[in-house]
Amino acid sequence: MKHDRHWKHRRGFTLIEATLSTIVVAMMAATALTTVRLSVRSQYKSSERAMGGLLASGLMSEIMALAYQDPFLPTIALGPEAGESTTSRANWNDVDDYNGWTESPLQNKDSTVIPNTVGWTRSVVVTWVSSGNPTQISLVETGCKCITVTVKHNGVVVATRVCLKGNAP
Repeated sequence: MKHDRHWKHRRGFTLIEATLSTIVVAMMAATALTTVRLSVRSQYKSSERAMGGLLASGLMSEIMALAYQDPFLPTIALGPEAGESTTSRANWNDVDDYNGWTESPLQNKDSTVIPNTVGWTRSVVVTWVSSGNPTQISLVETGCKCITVTVKHNGVVVATRVCLKGNAP
């Protein structure tokens, strides 16, 4: 009879059992939130790299569609020729006009601002390189130019595109 009465009084969790259950649930929730945070961050970084790649490829396509050198003037130095704007690329007609170009906010060739690109920067470097060894930079005309487009978001490089353009018919 005594045994039955003791069993009737023990109908719920003890304080220790409740505390341990709360701790286990809290640890599981913390782990789940950490996993979600890491997943969201990974998706953001992936999206940022994709956007940077598109911005770099778009500018590189614009550059590669142009002539190797100015059709009217011999190339003496890389960069815009005399009479070409250094603030707008609307009238640039050869690839080395882009040398040293940096823009933020990002713009289309006609100088209209590309929406949703706050914090983004695009820059271009054009160098003469040896046609036999494109990693060897030259200070004089070689018949081959290396164009490098770099895209940064909030100061961090997220995409780079490199192309060679030769002076061939």
